Amino acid sequence: MDQSEDLSAAADFAVWLARLRAHAGDPSLAVLARLTGAVPRGRPVPKSTLGRALQGESLPSVDDAVSIAVACVLHEGGGRERAEAVRRECRERWVRAKSAEREATLTAKAAADGEPAPSAAAVRTAAEQAFLAKYHPCVETLLDTMELFGVTLRRSDFRYRMSTSYISLAVQGEGSAQRVQEAIHAAKRVLIRGDAGSGKTTLLKWLAVGAIRGDLPEPMGRWNGATPFFLPLRHFAERPLPAPEDFLTYAARTLADVAPDGFVRDALDSAHSLVLIDGVDELPASRRDEVRDWLRELTSGYPDCRYVVTSRQAAVTERWLAPMGFASFELAPMSPSDQNQFIEHWHTTMRSTAEDAEERARLTTYEHALVRSLSERRELRRLGGNPLLCALLCALHWDRDMQLPDDRVKVYDAALEMLLVRRDQQRNIAVEGPRLRSGVQEMLLRRLAYWMIRNDLTEISFAQLTGRVAAYLADSAQYPEESAAVARQLLERSGLLRAPAHDSVDFVHRTFQEYLAADQLLNDGDLALLIKHAHEDQWQDVVVMVSGRARDSERDHLIKSLLKRARRDKAHRLRLTVLAVDCVGDGTAIDPRVVDEARRRAAELIPPQNPAQAAALANLGEVVLDQMPGPRPELAPGVVRAILETCRLVGGPSAMRLLARFAAVPDLETERRLVGMWPDFDTAEFAHVVLSELSWLGPLTVGPHELHHLHRLTGVTDLTVDGAADSYAVVRRLRNLRSLRLVDPEPGLSGLELPPALLVLSLDGSVRHDRFPAPTAPGVQELWFDDCACPDCGLSAWRMAGLWPAEARRAVWLLSVRAAPATLDPRLLAERFPGLSVLAVRSDMVFGVGEVADYLKRLRECFPALTEFRLYSHGDDGLDQQLQEAGFLHWTHTMEAAPGTRTTHVFTRTGAG
Repeated sequence: MDQSEDLSAAADFAVWLARLRAHAGDPSLAVLARLTGAVPRGRPVPKSTLGRALQGESLPSVDDAVSIAVACVLHEGGGRERAEAVRRECRERWVRAKSAEREATLTAKAAADGEPAPSAAAVRTAAEQAFLAKYHPCVETLLDTMELFGVTLRRSDFRYRMSTSYISLAVQGEGSAQRVQEAIHAAKRVLIRGDAGSGKTTLLKWLAVGAIRGDLPEPMGRWNGATPFFLPLRHFAERPLPAPEDFLTYAARTLADVAPDGFVRDALDSAHSLVLIDGVDELPASRRDEVRDWLRELTSGYPDCRYVVTSRQAAVTERWLAPMGFASFELAPMSPSDQNQFIEHWHTTMRSTAEDAEERARLTTYEHALVRSLSERRELRRLGGNPLLCALLCALHWDRDMQLPDDRVKVYDAALEMLLVRRDQQRNIAVEGPRLRSGVQEMLLRRLAYWMIRNDLTEISFAQLTGRVAAYLADSAQYPEESAAVARQLLERSGLLRAPAHDSVDFVHRTFQEYLAADQLLNDGDLALLIKHAHEDQWQDVVVMVSGRARDSERDHLIKSLLKRARRDKAHRLRLTVLAVDCVGDGTAIDPRVVDEARRRAAELIPPQNPAQAAALANLGEVVLDQMPGPRPELAPGVVRAILETCRLVGGPSAMRLLARFAAVPDLETERRLVGMWPDFDTAEFAHVVLSELSWLGPLTVGPHELHHLHRLTGVTDLTVDGAADSYAVVRRLRNLRSLRLVDPEPGLSGLELPPALLVLSLDGSVRHDRFPAPTAPGVQELWFDDCACPDCGLSAWRMAGLWPAEARRAVWLLSVRAAPATLDPRLLAERFPGLSVLAVRSDMVFGVGEVADYLKRLRECFPALTEFRLYSHGDDGLDQQLQEAGFLHWTHTMEAAPGTRTTHVFTRTGAG
């Protein structure tokens, strides 16, 4: 398929949308944009996206396409059946258009690389397109949902769309912490490691659903449109790891038999697939080598696919898959701002289920109170550091009238009471079979959890569940003849078990399994067994849970035994010592002699070598900071990161004083990490004590809430403000500021004055023409405008800058804008910016070589001072190859690769003007 056919397919889709719009009475773009916000299961679509979709300039994401199509039905007054029919047709047409677009991309890439046209395996047939039209909704239905702990206590049928409220997670790799999409976008193979509840599975679900819908954010544009295969390894705990033809057995079991022959292998061969492998840790340790061999076969057989693998940190090292080219990242704890965003999403979802205005108002009060509590109580912030525990805090704060437990074990105690004791009592739910007392339910779940831990199981069949329940009921003389009904009741009513696939049962989260297993282990007096297996990764969290629930004498015995084992077991000394220190941090009323010995052994871990040691040391509190070294040349970068992480986890004035010593040493990575810790401390004090010591080697990005603390950071040279601030007055006090970028600013830019030393101004978002900033001195030399226009009159940013005084306009030598070249009159540009040397243009429109050549001719005629023209293309519209082959009189053309999907075409002027 050539480029014209690709354009025809996209145009056909636009024509179909235009017909829907005409049938609906030709509503304006503003009306349609407003109606998209009212589409059931849809989302608001901006006018700019609507315009491009209806003109055939670009194919919208599938969600945007469906929202536009159904909005037309709403405007014409069509009913539910008509809307559902249009929704189905839209999805089918979108899949065909996307497939055509993808085929053209593969063909163009092959031509550019001097390779033959893509094979039949790389081009989707009509049968494959029809199958994808069924496969995509099936995967979305399964994966774009999650149980929002607490909400489902009131509505068991409630479906919470994960993709609408996903919290972007932060990861740590070899460099500084960054958002996951920024860290992994360029990698073909990724290993994500994280603690229990840190969001590993949710991340994979988000990648799968986003790839299908084509709405993964930049810089992950190349992942959009990929065919995802989601493979939870616990599903294969008692069966062989899947061959490609078995990849559909989890996410699309009902469709597996109707898939075209060789569909999965063809998809993997096409190099536009996403293989998502969840939970290496959920298979027994004895099968880890099998998993690695299986991955080696997959990556060797299908080397061009993208692979993302997740595991708990204790199960595999960061280098576990390095020989196969996997980049390794660790999920970082949620920052306070992440926690606040999560709390907002949780309460917003709760409000959507509320029955009256009074309850909605009460939920808003609870939301604000919880945010305030986390800001005031460091132990709560540490508790809410991962999505699972943050959701538990939200649910318990609501359920217990804003009274929260103060440690992790008490949080699980309260959650268990809410699930097992009060849930059905409060709702007066009728159940089949005998109504189990809460104590019987808990006994069954405890024994089941402990049996699964001992047998390295994270998933069992319903028959196994029934068998275990029958045995436990027989031991307790409780309803043994009704074991199947009791097993079904546990599965459907306890809130702790679920059926993730046909004939499979697991705990809603492995953390609950470990918590209940710890309780049963103590009940059985099996501390000796625990100590024997303490070094094994599947027992790590059980050890800490046991310590939190044990009696004082049991806890002392556990810690002393772990330290004793550590002394004689060199192979596992480090892990056992870290565990013992962890147990000290979780316990109260511990024998002082045991605490002293643990601290002496902890001193051997100073300075910490990795995040796990940092977390263990932080449990001992500020005392470890007194022994921690300050900055030294001999400290390896990984050790410095671990020291900084220890300080972050301990918190408080002592931690800030130590961090200030590192801030005084000019190091770019340390600077980035310290800036990233800002939300974890008192904002004003951290800025004063720590950030004021920095040399500011790199850029600083702040949100609107941190902006007013910048008066203490006068050394900042490169600043980005992300979000709408009430006032920008502090910016004028930054006398060393050379570069300022405002993203999605408040259009009025209240109080903003540009400092005299500013050289670069970047605006991404709407700005009112009457509040457009002007330099106080003719120093601004570079202007970068992205989607920047006046919301009132539509005046573009470069035209607003063109109203500056003549002296200020003459100083500008670079202008970068998002616009169609046809809207950038060279004669007017030359008049407004006579000193302009470089013009850079990024446009969403598709161009031909002739249009580019014509524009270059006009630039040469009208703009004698201009020496360079940059044009950004998407890399998949065929323009790159055409421009590379063309020649341009008086201009030299070169191409530069850019992040994401863009290519930069640089035209340098030659000869006399």
